[in-house]
Amino acid sequence: MQNNKLCEIAEILKKYNNFIISSHVHLDGDALGSEIGLYLMLRQLGKDVRVINQDKTPDIYQFLPCIEEIACTEKLDEEYFFDIKPKTILIVLDSSNLDRIGKIHIDIKQIDFIVNIDHHPSNTFYGKYNYINPHASSVGEILYGLGKQMGCILNKQMAISLYTAIVTDTGSFRYANTKASTFQIALDLVKLGVNPSRLTDYIYNNNKLSSLKILGEALRKIKIDSSSRISWTIVTRDMLIETKSKDEEIEGIVDKILSLKKVKVSAFFRETKDGYIKVSFRSKGEFNVDQFARMFGGGGHPNAAGCSVKGTIKETTKLIISKLQTELDN
Repeated sequence: MQNNKLCEIAEILKKYNNFIISSHVHLDGDALGSEIGLYLMLRQLGKDVRVINQDKTPDIYQFLPCIEEIACTEKLDEEYFFDIKPKTILIVLDSSNLDRIGKIHIDIKQIDFIVNIDHHPSNTFYGKYNYINPHASSVGEILYGLGKQMGCILNKQMAISLYTAIVTDTGSFRYANTKASTFQIALDLVKLGVNPSRLTDYIYNNNKLSSLKILGEALRKIKIDSSSRISWTIVTRDMLIETKSKDEEIEGIVDKILSLKKVKVSAFFRETKDGYIKVSFRSKGEFNVDQFARMFGGGGHPNAAGCSVKGTIKETTKLIISKLQTELDN
């Protein structure tokens, strides 16, 4: 379980020529921005690169450069597998364990090895080469440094991709993972041509009516415990059907319910297509939701984490809220 230096990762990527890049299911801005950013860097170096994800790219990220280059395996036949060139390296970004990339329809036995680049403290070091920096605001921030180490000439397309990764994973520079170095990198990316106002408009001001409807339904179901320290809400499959919403449109609900005065932890429970309850956690201050989520097989960051639990939404909500109350009292 070795954590390599960034310069070692750079040397490995410069040495090889064939790459597949992937990231976690339920794609977010850091996953997609990082994938495209690294794709563009490796292409600049003359490499053969493919980006393959299980899930479809959410509509709000369609503005990203080269987004059409991403292959989605969501609707592929179970028997279909991509052809793998000899000496192909799999680069996994922003995924704390290998299972989180889902089914990307490649025969892992044909992969030479895995390079694992992440910033989650719960990362399991599943690559032959790993660069895990839990102090980085985002994988996008890590890749900015990696690009420099590889000798890439950063351009506007790369800057847009990396800025998207950083701005989304820092909550528009509001979260505790935002440091002076994060602002310095963002400044450098703006100098390369990023328009912060236009980019954040693409991400945050392109809601569909269905997105606001599902948000409204979730807020109607909000609950607070007797101590006012925990807030939570739910979204069921029926609620998504009634509001004609997609799974990708519930992004940000857990942050909304954390904004309540006195609340220290928020939990958002939603039913998935495959019968699980996906739980997202956010916290203010010192309560570590990463450590809490690990109790249920999940993980993440100290103030933002998640897990998936098999069961009904009623049972899962009762179990987790009770456990949260116990942990907050300790």
